[in-house]
Amino acid sequence: MRESTQEKTGFTALIVEDDPIVCDFLQKIVESQGYTAIVCSTGASAVAAFVAGFPQLILLDWVLPDMDGLELSRIFCASERGKYLTILMISGKDSPEDIATAIAAGVNFFMAKPVEKKVLDLWLSAAFKHVRDCLAREEADLALAKIQEELVDNNLQLEEALSRANAMAMEAEQAYIEINQIFKTVAGGILLVDKHFNLLRCNDSFLRMAGVGREKAQNQNCYEIFHSCLCNTDECPLQRIRKGEKRIESEIEREGPDGKTFYYSIISTPFKGPGGDLLGIVEHITDVTERVKAEKALAESERRYKELSLVDELTRLFNKRYFNSHLQLEVERANRHNHPLSLLLLDIDNFKHHNDTYGHADGDRVLARLGRVIADSLRVNDVPCRYGGEEFTIILPETSGEEATVVAERIRSRFAGEIFQPNPGETVRKTVSIGVTQYRAGESEQALLERADQNMYEAKQGGKNRYVLK
Repeated sequence: MRESTQEKTGFTALIVEDDPIVCDFLQKIVESQGYTAIVCSTGASAVAAFVAGFPQLILLDWVLPDMDGLELSRIFCASERGKYLTILMISGKDSPEDIATAIAAGVNFFMAKPVEKKVLDLWLSAAFKHVRDCLAREEADLALAKIQEELVDNNLQLEEALSRANAMAMEAEQAYIEINQIFKTVAGGILLVDKHFNLLRCNDSFLRMAGVGREKAQNQNCYEIFHSCLCNTDECPLQRIRKGEKRIESEIEREGPDGKTFYYSIISTPFKGPGGDLLGIVEHITDVTERVKAEKALAESERRYKELSLVDELTRLFNKRYFNSHLQLEVERANRHNHPLSLLLLDIDNFKHHNDTYGHADGDRVLARLGRVIADSLRVNDVPCRYGGEEFTIILPETSGEEATVVAERIRSRFAGEIFQPNPGETVRKTVSIGVTQYRAGESEQALLERADQNMYEAKQGGKNRYVLK
């Protein structure tokens, strides 16, 4: 195991790769993006480095000398910090089935070998924000857990003090002092509300949250001072406690006194008299705005990551981003070696009508089925992609146009034979139209794609359920 000395972002990347050439390549790129790189060549050393250094980003090979990379991913994900990790698997195993297996083992993203520097650079640039968002979420979760622990402890103290104040008049003065102390020291806002929604007591933290002074808060209802989406609904904590619930946890979004949006966590418990009769509720309110913002930022970061991911989630084929980058590589290779290269562009016939008739869920089943038919009809080095919507592309290296028509016909006939049952007792068959074309030396990727698209359009115009080669 070796560790770099460069540190720019404050984040650590763990690289687990037994090939020294690939390892050096990955380390240089990772460090150029400002990460501190820890490099391991075995699974055992990676586990030790993970425990010692708690990296935020992991680049993981599938095949290692002592341990399967999938097993290693499961170990990382099962750790206490597993849900805050970003794991990228880089492997020569790149079939849709392999990628699905890796994702099931906890891998977030997958990149096929050989790795392109510009693709990894782009991915790592975006990964920086994702790692930062994960860290913010982790810190917010820890802070909230600490606050909730304090609230539970303070709630027990408050209930004991209130019980003594109600049950023993001779000790009321001492209990009153205890209650005052709790109201002053409790983290967040705290308030007592009677059965008629009247605010009996609150601390200064609650008044700041509500944006009102103590004088204005007197003789007011709780829903007037601190109105939220729970008020006047069945989700109102007081209404629910009246019905017998013992503890209620809620989260609300509320506009603060300055017009900014705040998010609050509310824990509500019964406030009972000496005889056990319900007098009202005790509410603890915690400002969780930073945690919610971190979660929203993380969700947005994950949304962007899906765009950078290489696999379409529905069909398990490669996505448009991968198609664009890989087509460029294949065109360069075809020009360099003067080898044939062909492209298929497929479109499901009458797909909009199917969606409108049977719904998008059934439309998704059609797309997924076509994805399986395509994957089962190709060679190992062919590259199937979902281009977008109901369109699919297939890159066929070392394949002439005439040879590509054999692949097109295989897919067309197999898919036409598939039977769908959108409703009980109803069967439907679907077809595809396919544009087939061969790369012409010196032309651009865009020209190749446009010709395939034109051929696919002619197949549609010619009656659908066919292919056209030009």
